[in-house]
Formats: sequence, C-alpha cells, structure tokens
Amino acid sequence: MANVAALPIMLKSLRLACIGTHWQTLAKKATAERWVPEHYLAELCAMELATREDKRLQRYHKESGLPPGKTLASFDFSALEGVSLQQINALIQNPHWVEQGENLLLFGASGIGKTHLASSIGYGLVEAGIRVKFSSATHMVQELQQAKQNLGLAEALVKLDKFTVLILDDLGYVKKTAQETSVLFELIAHRYERGTLIITSNQAFKDWDYLFDDSIMTVAAIDRLVHHATIMNCEGESYRRKASLKRMTSAQ
Repeated sequence: MANVAALPIMLKSLRLACIGTHWQTLAKKATAERWVPEHYLAELCAMELATREDKRLQRYHKESGLPPGKTLASFDFSALEGVSLQQINALIQNPHWVEQGENLLLFGASGIGKTHLASSIGYGLVEAGIRVKFSSATHMVQELQQAKQNLGLAEALVKLDKFTVLILDDLGYVKKTAQETSVLFELIAHRYERGTLIITSNQAFKDWDYLFDDSIMTVAAIDRLVHHATIMNCEGESYRRKASLKRMTSAQ
C-alpha cells in the first residue's frame, strides 16, 4: 500500500504541481460534501489541466513577439475600407484555414493599420491554442541570411516549423539584394502547404519585382503564396497622418 505521507513527493515526480498544491484543501471539501472518489479525482484533474492550459497560453503569448496592445478590441474599423470586423472575427473563430496551411495577405498603404490587423489575428489565434510568431520581414530575412552564412539555413527553417503561423510585417521594406531575395524565397517555398504565412505589404503584386532580384523568382514566390490564400486590400487614410494633423490643429 502506498505511503500517503509520500504523496507530495510522488506528485512532484509526476509533475502534477497543481494537484500537489490543492489536493489537501480539496480533500476537506470532498469530505464535507461527501463526494465519491471519482468526483474528487475529476476535480483534481480539471484543476491540473486548467493550470497547464493557462501556462501554455502564457508561454505562447511570450514567444509570439506580438506588438503589445495591438488587439482586435483596440482597432478602429470605421477608418478602414476593404476589411470588416466580421471578416477578421471569422478568421479568428474558424481557424481551419490555419490548420490547412493557408495564407493571409494584407495589402494597403503605409499607416492604415495592416500591422494592427495582423497582430489582432495573431492574438486571437494564440488564444485558440495556436503557436504564432510575429516579426518584421526585414528582421526575419536578416536572421535567415545570417543562418545561411553559417550553413544553418535548413535548420533555421525547420525551427520555425514549430510555429503554425508566421506573421511577416512590412514585406515591402526588405532590401533587394541577391542574399535577402534568396532566403525570403526559401522561407516562402519551405512554408508552402506546410505552415501559414500572414504577410503585410504596402506594395501590390505588380510591384514585387522590386523585392526579388529575378522575375522568375517573383512569379514563383507569388504563385506559392496565393495558391491557398485569402487576400485583403485595405484602404483608408493613414492614422499616423491623422494623428499628426490633430496634434498640429491642437497646437494652433
């Protein structure tokens, strides 16, 4: 027969930290309310699972790198055309497109909220238990370029596979060099039909020759991105410009 006094040690060994913390308190409640053993065990397991889920979501939020505060609740859809709250909610609440490795491409002028929209979707997907990584496109390309120089590009791409969704912000600002063009295409090709890319860009497809050094590579990259993709064209006035004008008006 197991030694009850050794229970804390056994729970620690089994990594049941929440049960180890609460089993005695819950046992008193179970005794007072005359729970059957199955009820007591179910309550302990539910507490353990809930605690693990909370910790998992905290870890997902921390590793995501999503910009603080750029959630759906703080986005002003009244200033934007081409995208609605209902569309964004549908992407968050029905993430089957992510499960199938489909992409989301957000196009529009600088300053109208594409980054905020992409981040909002990222936050919603994390809450749904999906691993997300946010990065400026420039930073991601620089990291992959460094990995390639160290002969570790393949390994770096595989490490990114742990994230179901990669958000590449401001793709239009990637410098057009042979090295950066190469790793960007490698990333797009690697993720094709394997993992979701959410991309924001202030340049339409017709201008992507400015991103890639080779027109054939441009066509190949676009082909992979749009094969399974939702494309949203955002229109509106730059919120940064509006904020600047408001400050100027207030100062007069």
